[in-house]
Amino acid sequence: MALDTTSSLGALTGTRYIQSLRDSREVWLDGEKIQDITTHPAFTGMIHELARIYDLQHTDEYREQMTYVSEATGNRCSISWKLPVSVDDLRKKRRNSEIWNEQCWGQLGRGPDILAPYMTSLYDARDALSSVENPNCDFGENIVNYYNYCAENDLFLTHALGDPQVNRSEQPQNEQREIEEEPVALHVVEETKEGVIVRGAKQLATAAPITNETYVSLSATFVRRADPQFVLAFSIPTNSPGLKMLCREPVSRWPGGFGHPLGLLYDEQDSMLFFDNVLV
Repeated sequence: MALDTTSSLGALTGTRYIQSLRDSREVWLDGEKIQDITTHPAFTGMIHELARIYDLQHTDEYREQMTYVSEATGNRCSISWKLPVSVDDLRKKRRNSEIWNEQCWGQLGRGPDILAPYMTSLYDARDALSSVENPNCDFGENIVNYYNYCAENDLFLTHALGDPQVNRSEQPQNEQREIEEEPVALHVVEETKEGVIVRGAKQLATAAPITNETYVSLSATFVRRADPQFVLAFSIPTNSPGLKMLCREPVSRWPGGFGHPLGLLYDEQDSMLFFDNVLV
């Protein structure tokens, strides 16, 4: 089933980006549950800086360099999400990345476009994904729908790949646990008509609290796993019920922050993700 893009507005503005963060996401910092990250001093510097650059997409100076017209909707969408079919398309995508990096003084290790190339590559692999038989869905159709949804909404995605380092000498399914103690690594606990229910943790999701969605994928250890409950990849909204984000100590709040202007503006904030029976 296709994700609805009929009300999508294309390339984000700063105001729309900030509004997109005002939802029910569960973010924890230093023992405190953050009620609104858009007003919390640990996050406002980065959020407002990204909002400023998002606004550039709609200026006369940068509109043609940072956006393209969607053939499906007529929306102006970020060049980050354009499917490249020519050398010129690649040059335009490079120029868009240059603008983002010029505007942030090269301080954004993971900008809002970090997962766009990954999703466009999955789109390119749609036929291969469709060849994987599954009674509940067509994986190729899923990625086409999801790519279009991301592009038409200019979503900011991050990724969570690593497993919690409980025992580096063992695979998650082989870890020694007490009776009835659940594994810490993210795993499927139930399959339903609506989707799969997952539980466990993932690390390290840079910028997760200020994103729209997180792409959860496999760490390198997964290729050796025989237990399918640990083999999963999906994308999920940041405000999904049961998803909790535990943040590290923020650079933006270090003592003497006035003397660290780049830290105040460009703390991307790394988070540990905890999935408490989350429906995917």
